[in-house]
Amino acid sequence: MAKVRQRTWTIPGQRTKRKAWGFVTVESGKHRRTCLGGACRGCQQVRQFKTEWTREDAENALAAAVLKLEQPKAPASGLTLSQAAERYLAAKARKRSVANDRRLLEHFKTEFGKDTALAEITASRISEYRAKRLGVTLGQSAQPLSPAAVNRPLALLRHLLRLACDEWEVLPAVPKIRLEKESQGRLRWLMPEEAANLLEKCRTQNNPNLADLAELALYTGMRQGELLGLTWDRVDRARGVVLLERTKSGRRREVPLNGPADAILARRAPAAASDALVFGTQSWYTFRGHWKAAVKAAGLEDFRFHDLRHTFASWAVQRGATLPELKDLLGHSSLAMVMRYAHLSPEHLRSAVARLDTVLSPPKITQEITHEPAVETSKGSR
Repeated sequence: MAKVRQRTWTIPGQRTKRKAWGFVTVESGKHRRTCLGGACRGCQQVRQFKTEWTREDAENALAAAVLKLEQPKAPASGLTLSQAAERYLAAKARKRSVANDRRLLEHFKTEFGKDTALAEITASRISEYRAKRLGVTLGQSAQPLSPAAVNRPLALLRHLLRLACDEWEVLPAVPKIRLEKESQGRLRWLMPEEAANLLEKCRTQNNPNLADLAELALYTGMRQGELLGLTWDRVDRARGVVLLERTKSGRRREVPLNGPADAILARRAPAAASDALVFGTQSWYTFRGHWKAAVKAAGLEDFRFHDLRHTFASWAVQRGATLPELKDLLGHSSLAMVMRYAHLSPEHLRSAVARLDTVLSPPKITQEITHEPAVETSKGSR
């Protein structure tokens, strides 16, 4: 049975009724309803919401459902993986990590074949590739690849295929790609005593800029690339801020300077042009060997330069900074990125559970004390 009809419904909080055309069909003894313009809890079929549909549109939709008609798919193109890679790189030429994308695309050309048609890279072949990557081990320790190392190339491939389908219109559909579940990011930070010891070891290295670089990272939370790319025209000591134009998130942000951070920049007052680099070079390799030596001399295990940023964030939260404030200080685009530091600031949770202190305590009854006039025991007393 199939029937086209019109339903009405009322939006909660409004008195106006709305109408939409839809149809009801029965297939193999099962009731199936499709509501066009309203929600239906009993639907077993994918629902479409198109308020502009008329009765004729509903009839056409019913005919398509009964006759099992499908929308025509875009014909598969003969575009090869190599050609798609070149088109992708041309579209992403201004991307900061385009060099890494180029390396991953070369990897895919080796794995799938550069002359393989893009339409032949199916979900099944991608699943085989993913299983192969999960079996890869690194070095003598035979450690498997991390979930992130498996996911990053797959994410790039998925983005390329989505472009080919949605923008280039050379694929009829995007094959399903399942990513590995990743654990929460690594969090390593220093106690103040450990940080002071590390800075002392940095000062003993044969690189006069290393200690200032590490200390400014501790007091500002700036990334390694942001520090090395910092020029003096971006430093505004009068306002007490550092202006960052190019950041990882692509958003312009101002980093406030506290007293120690300002003192570091004061003793490094520029003697050259205003566009000169604060630390003289953008190359981390100038510092890399000295940094490793300082970390080893300080007796720190598994500690990287980026962990100075984690240390800044941890210290800030422990001293009362809120997560929204920390998000702005670090330049993150969402609170999800700073939730890893939430456990370091339990005060908001402590105040929440403190509200339950008296939940089972009996209510206090306030007794009113009334003062009655004294009663004379003998009226004839003199």
